[in-house]
Amino acid sequence: MTLSIQQTIQEADRCVACGLCLPHCPTYFKTGSEADSPRGRIQLMSAVAKEILPNNDRFKAHMNACLSCRNCETACPNGVRYGALIDQARVITAQTNWLTQLFGWFAGKPTLLRYSSQFLRFGQSTGLLSLLSKTNATLAKYMEMLPVLTATQSWQACYTAKTSKVGDVSLFLGCITNAFDAETLRASIHVLTHLGYDVHIPPSQSCCGGIARQQGDAQQAKTHIDHNIQAFQNTWPVLTVASGCGAGLKDYTSLPVQDVSDFLMQCDWNHVQLNHLDAHIALHEPCTLRNVMKAAKPVAALLNKIPQLRITPMKGNQQCCGGAGTYMLNQPEMAEALLADKMKWLEQETFDFVATSNIGCAMQLGSGIRRANRPINIMHPVTIIAKQMGFQSELD
Repeated sequence: MTLSIQQTIQEADRCVACGLCLPHCPTYFKTGSEADSPRGRIQLMSAVAKEILPNNDRFKAHMNACLSCRNCETACPNGVRYGALIDQARVITAQTNWLTQLFGWFAGKPTLLRYSSQFLRFGQSTGLLSLLSKTNATLAKYMEMLPVLTATQSWQACYTAKTSKVGDVSLFLGCITNAFDAETLRASIHVLTHLGYDVHIPPSQSCCGGIARQQGDAQQAKTHIDHNIQAFQNTWPVLTVASGCGAGLKDYTSLPVQDVSDFLMQCDWNHVQLNHLDAHIALHEPCTLRNVMKAAKPVAALLNKIPQLRITPMKGNQQCCGGAGTYMLNQPEMAEALLADKMKWLEQETFDFVATSNIGCAMQLGSGIRRANRPINIMHPVTIIAKQMGFQSELD
């Protein structure tokens, strides 16, 4: 929920400044600055809300440096709603990075975003993007974040069960996932329909509002949320393949939102035969999956259904990868420092895949893998499962 100024003060006052959150904060770990810790930021929010301190550039810098990973919430003995506080802080800091503004604009125009992704796909396949990247270091960095793009999809309103029907679910597309990772959505439909579910895709669904919220545009974020509340009016589970989207929907709606891997672990797999996969996977835990969706454990359990697959949790899974929505665009220095920790660990062993349940994390980790020229595929856990169930991927 969006907090008023008075609610912000009241919520901030619930912080007893015990410091138990400090070891869990990635930015505090990197800078050692109290102002870059959860309790430090909360004190700054309170002081600005009370007009004790000015809403100046120094305040904005400390707020904008927050990853919104919400590790601190898991450690807080008083249950302070840090996520709601930092969302409100972003309203008064309102970031103006042109690239995130462009992302936010595109998020409200999914058709245009999908067309743009196909233009980028053409650039990838022809080598044009590679040539352009050589002319500009900043452009090269942005292009590194792009996964190998596949064809976009014109979605049906309903995909019917391939076996005896056991239920109905709704699938949330997401703006970035729909444009840059339709493959995961197709894979999810494959798995769900083969488990006996009709998969419904409401055409009027919208962006989750996360990008607008990060920019401090509360009104635009609310507009997206309102559209989704209207779109998903059935009581069926609303499944998300990007934990960042799931977290936003869970925070700001009462919809029955559930991560797709979490849902799949509650299904009957007795009649499903999964092909073996002799591979080694590094399992990444997105912060939003662990701290907001509370659904990190089911992912490993789901992948363990695949015979011969070896799974190793990424070291430092409690620390954000630095993707954090548009954070990697707004705060590139800190994002790179956090990514470097992940890459250092990936270099210690040989992996065939990195599995992650969030498109933003996939783009962040993928950029590091491509830059290091490592032969590692980055993939959503459900896509890995789907392939062992006969799903034909465009990327094979």
